[in-house]
Amino acid sequence: MNQQLAYKLLAGFLVLTMVGSVFAYLFIGERDDTTQETQTPENNLQKYDPDLWVVNEPFYSISDALSMTPVGTVSANFIDLDNMPVQMIQYVRQSDQLIREVDSLYKSNTTKMFYARLHDGENQSENNSFLLLSTMSIPKNDFEYMVEPGTSILIRQENEYNGLYNILGTPIIFAPPQTAVNVLEIIYGQNKTNTSYDQYEGLLSKVKPVSYQLINSNVTFAKQFYLGIGLVNGSYERTTAYLDIDSGILKKLNQSRVNSTERGIEQYTVNQSGNYTTVKIVSRELLTVLSEETS
Repeated sequence: MNQQLAYKLLAGFLVLTMVGSVFAYLFIGERDDTTQETQTPENNLQKYDPDLWVVNEPFYSISDALSMTPVGTVSANFIDLDNMPVQMIQYVRQSDQLIREVDSLYKSNTTKMFYARLHDGENQSENNSFLLLSTMSIPKNDFEYMVEPGTSILIRQENEYNGLYNILGTPIIFAPPQTAVNVLEIIYGQNKTNTSYDQYEGLLSKVKPVSYQLINSNVTFAKQFYLGIGLVNGSYERTTAYLDIDSGILKKLNQSRVNSTERGIEQYTVNQSGNYTTVKIVSRELLTVLSEETS
């Protein structure tokens, strides 16, 4: 990945969302076993029905979100707008199309978002699924849905989301039916030991939670890759972590460290522990940490 491409991806916070958007999975057939009439909100009560908000499993990091995600995550990102500095919020709001789509999905302002691209089988190119977890500043159920009988599961009725499950609460769950059910099984204790966190636990143990995080196991330069950006003591800190990093990439990162101060970097450290490599870059300028190569 060259520097120009890395800058474009990171600055727009689109590293993962460009690969597989939630909204690529739009058409799932209508269910024949659901007979309740479509709810079309027309008043304030219908726009917010507290009885529908049933999930209570707050998430504050990518680790928290992966801990309620079914196994098989190929890539995922986490955005916490509540705890981002203003400059980072501006980048997300202006450059990340997925954030804008989630705002539109619920007609509210997204405050936290986790999006994971999943595969259900051994072949990653088959049976692809997704999971979107989010929170909003003004709770709403201002969309067309039917309620699965005997549950609080909402089945979206708009053409572009037809048949996808929405389960409201903290977080809001939006996913294809089986993925959504699997998340509920994890949250309510029926499958807690079988999650995507187990897959990335070693990598995530090398880093600390920040307001922007991503993981990816579908890269060419390592078995697993992590990137996190946050504001620490008035400076922007970017941490990248690698499982079994390519030796050529490690050499290039060490070379980049040599003259890093000339590029406005206050701190550039490369640490290795077993098969894991972590690289920390610190600068007072967000653009500086965004433009540094990761591979």
